[in-house]
Amino acid sequence: MSPPHILAVIDAASDKNACAGLEKHYELKCVSTLRPALRCLKHFEPDLLLIDVDASTRGNVKRVLQAAKAHYRRPFVLLIKSGRASPREITYYDHLLSRPFVFRKLKSAIDKLLRSRPGYVLSLAPLTLDRRTQVLQHSGGVTQLTPKMAQIMAMLLLQAGKPVSARTLLTEVWQREKDDNARPLHVHIHWLRKIIEEDAKRPKLLKTAPKNNGYLLDIPGKPTIGGEPLYVMRKTSNVR
Repeated sequence: MSPPHILAVIDAASDKNACAGLEKHYELKCVSTLRPALRCLKHFEPDLLLIDVDASTRGNVKRVLQAAKAHYRRPFVLLIKSGRASPREITYYDHLLSRPFVFRKLKSAIDKLLRSRPGYVLSLAPLTLDRRTQVLQHSGGVTQLTPKMAQIMAMLLLQAGKPVSARTLLTEVWQREKDDNARPLHVHIHWLRKIIEEDAKRPKLLKTAPKNNGYLLDIPGKPTIGGEPLYVMRKTSNVR
């Protein structure tokens, strides 16, 4: 089994010790500017992205994070910065490490993130969902979901056999507590049915709950948590 891939967007000259330590445990690529970072995200396929926020401009950090979030592997993001305060302009990251720290603490943070990877996978035959990459495996194949479709599917899987009300889904997925317009939810349910059902008009898995009280996955048992990550590499496999 090959070691995890780490892409470090740092000032290698000033962080020689960190680079040397990481190279002993991981497959490492160190870059310091935007274009090499974007190129490595595309071709190196990192499992984790390490960014020194102090060593790059805010604009470059945002560009790299946008590319990481859109990447089919959805690498973990670990930020390094001076001070304890979270960077206000950055919302997409998994862990923040404040200077000063010893290398052991950095490695511990990386390993903890990588070990958590299987916990994003939910399985209840015939469905398996990777909540991080938002990929759904079903009897018809493997499909890349939209973020909202993945969130709906995760909620239904975790409550398999029980109805989840439209109000709950709208509140959690669309952050709507007072808006009664449920059309976006119905549209997303329709898309999910087209993916997992043999006949979307006669659903056997994703059903409307009695008395139109939301939706439920009519699958016996409880979902298991843990498994290998799911990926869809080709954009042509994506769903709206």
